[in-house]
Amino acid sequence: MKAQTTGRILLYSLCRRADLIIFINVVILGTILVGSWLWPPVYQASSSVAILGRTYPDLITPPGRGQPASSLILNPKDELNTEMEIIRSRPVLERVVKDLKLDAPHKVVEEGVAGAIRDGLRAVLKGVRALSKQLGLSKEPTPEEAFEAAVSALHDKLIVNPASDSQIIWIRYRSHDPVLASKVVNKVAQEYQHQHLAININRAESSFYAEQISHVEKDLKGLQGQLMNLKQGSGIVSFSEQSKALLKKVETYDNSLTNVQKEIIRIRSKVDKIHNLRKSKPNLLIPLPEMSQDPQLSDMENKLLNLEFTLKTVLQRYTSDSRQAQIAREQIKHLRGQIRQQVNTVLEREMAKLRELQAEEQAIVQTIKGLKEELAQLPTTEMGLSNLEREIDTKQGIMSILMKKYQDSLLAKNVDQRLENAKILSLAAVPLKPAFPQPVLNLALGLVLSLVVSIGTAFFLEYWDDSLKYPEDVERYLGLTTIGSIPELQ
Repeated sequence: MKAQTTGRILLYSLCRRADLIIFINVVILGTILVGSWLWPPVYQASSSVAILGRTYPDLITPPGRGQPASSLILNPKDELNTEMEIIRSRPVLERVVKDLKLDAPHKVVEEGVAGAIRDGLRAVLKGVRALSKQLGLSKEPTPEEAFEAAVSALHDKLIVNPASDSQIIWIRYRSHDPVLASKVVNKVAQEYQHQHLAININRAESSFYAEQISHVEKDLKGLQGQLMNLKQGSGIVSFSEQSKALLKKVETYDNSLTNVQKEIIRIRSKVDKIHNLRKSKPNLLIPLPEMSQDPQLSDMENKLLNLEFTLKTVLQRYTSDSRQAQIAREQIKHLRGQIRQQVNTVLEREMAKLRELQAEEQAIVQTIKGLKEELAQLPTTEMGLSNLEREIDTKQGIMSILMKKYQDSLLAKNVDQRLENAKILSLAAVPLKPAFPQPVLNLALGLVLSLVVSIGTAFFLEYWDDSLKYPEDVERYLGLTTIGSIPELQ
């Protein structure tokens, strides 16, 4: 009976406060509906970047016999955190703000009644700010302050998160302008790639040269120390057959290396001369006389002379505008183009030969280095002295080359291969639907909130109401028996 009475009392309390409950629900839901209608829509654009695993091969020295080349593999989690910090780095944000002019006022064109209302509110807010500046309550920011504020705002609004169980990073940005949101995300992704490459190229280049120079300096100091120790010793042991054979091989390879280097210098000089002549004399068909020795070029040159002679003969008999003269000129023009194309072909053959000679030079240098290492192991003082002196000269030459220039083409090739690990999977498209506000979700949450607030308010008011409302209250508080009750008539 007590539970039923309590339930009936609660239901009666809610019915008595029905107007209040309805009023609170209408006010909250109406406020949410009007707020969702007037709130400026916010659009979200997103782009994804894939971070592939990287390995760093040893580019300084070839691997030893029976030993594979060493490499370093980065931890995927650490690499993702590093790349996300690069995305949020200040150089990236500054370039995005500068290129898209985010520090300048940006007006979003809105349509409809809600847009007009929002424009009016913005105008009022703008007037208040202008008035506060006139009164000295605030001041106009300088261009540096505006730029700094734009960079800080971009850093706060930019969302960079890794995708779960993958090597993908999501870049998201929200703005009232959908076009601007997509531009910001795409620009951040592009500038991140540039910053990523800049960091890794600088690091790879500096470490490459530093390791090379350190390696050569270490070998040079060791060889000089060995040479000093050998010169302080006494006695000379005769050479063995093995030492003679090794010395003969070294001498042979040294001669081959000298010949290859001479050929490289000759071909490089020839190629450079051709390029210079082409720049200084663009109308010159065959830059060098020795190129005329090519059978095809020689044949084409003879044909060109015959055509030019034919053109002179035609001009003696006909006018310069005659069809015969025009045909002769077209043939000469076509043949000149063929000669230029054949010259390019000959030049490409020379460049290919130059690359082959450079590769052969590197192979010979590596072979000589291996032979010298074998000579260093021979237990003869005279061999040691000769070998160490030759090694010292070689190392000093390598050190001089490293300080100036060390195979820029090889460095660029290996650096590019190692840095192809940051890929943009998808660029951001212009969002069609706003990410906020969502009227349906807001109304659903508002309905729950309004019911909780209205019912809680009704119970709170009922709790603080100390009047006698039910027959049970008379029996409970006054100790009197209730004979009857008159219902309220409305």
